[in-house]
Amino acid sequence: MKRTFWILIATLLVLTAVDANGQRWKLRRYEMDIYLGVVSFAGDIGLADRPLANAFNGMRPSIGVIPRFKIRENLSVSLDLGYLMYGGKDDPGSSHGRVYTFNSQAFQHMARVEYFLVGTERGLTGGIYNRRGMVNNYNRLYLYLYAGAGGILSKAKVKDQNGEEPFSNPAYDNTLQYTAGFPVGGGIKFALDPRWSVGAELGYQFTLSDKLDGYQSRWSNYNDSYYLLSVKAVYMVRNDRKNRPIFNKYYR
Repeated sequence: MKRTFWILIATLLVLTAVDANGQRWKLRRYEMDIYLGVVSFAGDIGLADRPLANAFNGMRPSIGVIPRFKIRENLSVSLDLGYLMYGGKDDPGSSHGRVYTFNSQAFQHMARVEYFLVGTERGLTGGIYNRRGMVNNYNRLYLYLYAGAGGILSKAKVKDQNGEEPFSNPAYDNTLQYTAGFPVGGGIKFALDPRWSVGAELGYQFTLSDKLDGYQSRWSNYNDSYYLLSVKAVYMVRNDRKNRPIFNKYYR
């Protein structure tokens, strides 16, 4: 009888520990990414006939933040708020004879859904140990895919070989542009401790505009798009059981 009793107690303790560990993500639902990146733009001005060369043609920096909320352990929603710069330059030896350069500044605001392939209790995990054993067994490696929709506010300036804006060209439009965008991509991050992670993302942005580079050629068959490669620091904010974030307390 005693043996059966202690087996039952041990089983309950193990199940309770497993359940507590599996639900720990509910106490860290909030995250904030801060990222630095580069944009590679595909538009009418540039080396569209040479995709590989065009990927490095006129790369520009970007910066942004991504607040995130975990709906489930492997499913999050986030908001990408980024300040972007991108540019491009025509090939002087091209057959069309046009040699334009452009530079754009843009603000993107994208709502995203992120699905984690690795990083849940079924994924790869790690731990921190001391002389008494494991003191933290939080997930270490995360791999995810994302997709979303939002808006892009952009303004471009185009110059010709003489450094002048081609106002006489009816295809040139230097007004403020606003269009819808649809990001898809993936990322990876590594947890340094319960509060901080580092990571990287690669995304592709579809848009509904052909004027983000300030120029819409009559021979163009595709809307503008761009790649965004970024590295980031991620701060995880603990919350209470009512999902209210906790900012004024140190936690492990």
